[in-house]
Amino acid sequence: MRLLPLVVLLSACGSSAYEPGGYRFYTQAVEDQCLDGALDVLWMPEGPASEQRFEYLIDVPAWDALPQSYSIDLREPFVGMPVDVSGVDDHIQVDGGLMESVLLNEGQYGDCVTSMRANITLYPTQTGELTGDASIEVSNPRGDDGRCPPFEADPCSVLLQVRGELEAPAAE
Repeated sequence: MRLLPLVVLLSACGSSAYEPGGYRFYTQAVEDQCLDGALDVLWMPEGPASEQRFEYLIDVPAWDALPQSYSIDLREPFVGMPVDVSGVDDHIQVDGGLMESVLLNEGQYGDCVTSMRANITLYPTQTGELTGDASIEVSNPRGDDGRCPPFEADPCSVLLQVRGELEAPAAE
């Protein structure tokens, strides 16, 4: 299931239609392909009817300053994630966000941790926002107390639909 429709309104605006700066991102939808929906709460704790606001702003460089490598912070525990950001055709590609040890659902599964890698595709819209899809690859569930749930596959994916709005324009 593709969460973001292919009609993204890019044909009229091109790759430079966004302003560089600090963007506030929100998770708008989640599709858990790992635990049949049990990981939804990790990405949308208030439920599917409420966008989940990321805790930190994410810097999005100007198109002509790409590619770049730097660290981003989403929200605890997803902080200090090294990423590679590049401009590809009509979108911004963010790859490599790896967290080696993420505790599942605030300990609901005991000491079960997984590795998670995020890859995000962002499209500028005519309204100046960025919209896109994030694929979170979840792998290597492990824990000493034997409470890791049975994953549908290893690795498996959690798919997110995200949007970002400019909150802090880049300094000139």
